[in-house]
Amino acid sequence: MLKLKFSSILNDPSVVTATDDYLNIWGKDRSKIVASMEKISGLSFQQKEISVIIYEGISFSGDEDLPMKLRASYSLDEKKGTLIHELGHRLIEQIKERPADLDEHLILFLILYDIWAELYGQDFADEMVNIESSRKGYYDYKSCWANVLKLSRDERLNRFNSIKGLNGQ
Repeated sequence: MLKLKFSSILNDPSVVTATDDYLNIWGKDRSKIVASMEKISGLSFQQKEISVIIYEGISFSGDEDLPMKLRASYSLDEKKGTLIHELGHRLIEQIKERPADLDEHLILFLILYDIWAELYGQDFADEMVNIESSRKGYYDYKSCWANVLKLSRDERLNRFNSIKGLNGQ
């Protein structure tokens, strides 16, 4: 089973509390998060342990050599959504061959909404899309989500599976 090792880089009480929040989310929901992500994607996590740093900055999935970083100041639901979002990047990093018209977020979003909905319900998934769509600057989440959610659930999964097929998966 996938292990996450949480730590914080500051002794700031709010960061320590946020680290506890992420630990509690993972401790409570780890099995169902991993099971849902692997079932919907048809992929298995390649890494067995991921280091996760809680700090006050932009969340980042990291890679085999870099730890995942998660924002401390999010609400509890945003923490759940963001943890799953960043784990999704880790899960799909094994898909090396990608169509030129799809960036990493477009590929991830083909499955992310359905993972959120399966885990915490459609209202939760809709709220996470609204939150991500309101973020400005780093990436155009609003357009990305709008494009992906034009597709039905089956169309999203079929598109994702065709991308996996390019990689022999």
